[in-house]
Amino acid sequence: MFNMLNQDWAYGLDWSETFYNKNNLDQIEETRTDAISDDKRDTLIVDLEKKDGMTLGLIISGGIDKDSRPKISNLRPGSIAYRCDALDIGDYIISVNGIRTSKLRHEEIVNLLKNAGSKVTLEIEYEPLVLCNRINQYTSKVIQVKLEKEKDSFGFTLRSGPYNDRLKSRPLIITDIKFGGPAHRTSVLKTGDRILAVDGVNLSSASLTEAVQLLKQVKQSAIITVEYDVQLLDAVKNASGPLLIEIDKAPGSLLGLTLSCLSVPEHAIVIESIRQASIAERYICIYCDML
Repeated sequence: MFNMLNQDWAYGLDWSETFYNKNNLDQIEETRTDAISDDKRDTLIVDLEKKDGMTLGLIISGGIDKDSRPKISNLRPGSIAYRCDALDIGDYIISVNGIRTSKLRHEEIVNLLKNAGSKVTLEIEYEPLVLCNRINQYTSKVIQVKLEKEKDSFGFTLRSGPYNDRLKSRPLIITDIKFGGPAHRTSVLKTGDRILAVDGVNLSSASLTEAVQLLKQVKQSAIITVEYDVQLLDAVKNASGPLLIEIDKAPGSLLGLTLSCLSVPEHAIVIESIRQASIAERYICIYCDML
């Protein structure tokens, strides 16, 4: 089932990890404009609940007096909006509890959010990021990851999802992983990974709204089936002698390699195992018995 799914979604798409790297968010944000064309526009309804005296944790920019559409410019870490796993920086706010924001001033939008009550329904708009074809440089693999919810959050944000129009169809892509959250602590999930199933429920034909609702309904933990990319490096595959490989990784992150020392040849160090979906497997494409 998943193999067929992978082949269908692979047509004309690039799921490069680099494209979704959070270090590139500023660059990605600069490419977005207030005018999202109809063929690229996507919307999502997000329901939030808050107690009296609490704020949503949304930082909003824009308004009719600012000559720009209202959008989320930041999410306060640990806040309701941050932990809902459905909002992201750069999302445009179309309406709050059914009230359209397009003709409201900045201060009016802020007050609307403050006085929205205990249940807040946001309609947001976002532009699915353009994906290009680099399939020949990557191969896809699948892994199952058990995630425990923490304060009703898995710590990742999904975007895109199938459309009736195949040309607009996108897989359910992880576009953000919250630092320190459950997804981040696994050291397995990365931005750019695709969600295929949750607790055995196939999401190949699910919309983003349906996927978000399914994740929200999970009480404590879930088995997430994820597809990820492994980079194909000809230099590694065709190497017949010593090979120097340079790797960029975050401080404290692990390569995912287990090394061992052989007595023959004398003091030879070899790769004994490679953890699935690790940096070593994803980006170096090295193999056991190397070194």
